[in-house]
Amino acid sequence: MASFTPASFHEGRDRVGQDHDERDRDEEDRDEEGLDRQARDGQDRDEEDRDGQNRVGQNRVGPGRGEEGRDEAAPGRAAEAVELAAGALVYASDVLIDELYDDVQTLADEATTVADCGSELWHLDALPPRYAGTYDELFARRFLVTAIALTTRFTDGSFQRLGCLAEELVLKLLVEQAHATLDLYGLLDTDTADALDRFADGVYEDRDFEWLYDDPTEDPDDDPAYEGPGVTPSTLGGWFTPFDDDRYVHPYAVDERAEPDPGSAPSGHRASDGGS
Repeated sequence: MASFTPASFHEGRDRVGQDHDERDRDEEDRDEEGLDRQARDGQDRDEEDRDGQNRVGQNRVGPGRGEEGRDEAAPGRAAEAVELAAGALVYASDVLIDELYDDVQTLADEATTVADCGSELWHLDALPPRYAGTYDELFARRFLVTAIALTTRFTDGSFQRLGCLAEELVLKLLVEQAHATLDLYGLLDTDTADALDRFADGVYEDRDFEWLYDDPTEDPDDDPAYEGPGVTPSTLGGWFTPFDDDRYVHPYAVDERAEPDPGSAPSGHRASDGGS
């Protein structure tokens, strides 16, 4: 996780764009080279195939590099993967916040919840589906503010630990968006995917939140998922409650009640006060 400094985030964002441009130029060069080869008369096709195979080998290994060369280059490839992953996370932060804002607007326009929304949503419908009926405009605004607060701490160097369950869910969406960003630009491979996974593992203290995605049962109190460490029915009303006194949750989003009502909606106390 130490590799993901604010500087590496911004350098990585630039690198994502640079790699994409370089790949475009490489494709154009290969196209021009192919036209030149077709125009040349009397060229032996077998020789052309051998040249092509040699070029493929050079691209994979590099001139004069065998197994030993690949091993020597491994640290460099790992550093590049971290840089690309960091840049993808910064880029994904922008996309995630923009699209969460669109989701807020959609729910506000329809005055509905995610469960009953008739329009396409970017991210809110990717939250645990069993609670989709409680994801209203108010919840969406609080979730958006939480996403802004978390990504700000990532990029300005002030991040220490995740503050609440909602931040754990934001991070899940952020990492998924970063994967999609790398894939979009043709930069997602084993190394960059591993770099993102290592980042997430370094930030998450546990994965208890994943039980929220389990299939719902008729009675949540009978759900075995609630029996996990630190997981009880009362957490349903505390998605925006700090894990402890040292954790940060944005004042707009934070649950004000010290003891959440068991089985209450994720929107918590604000559902009854109009968000004031």
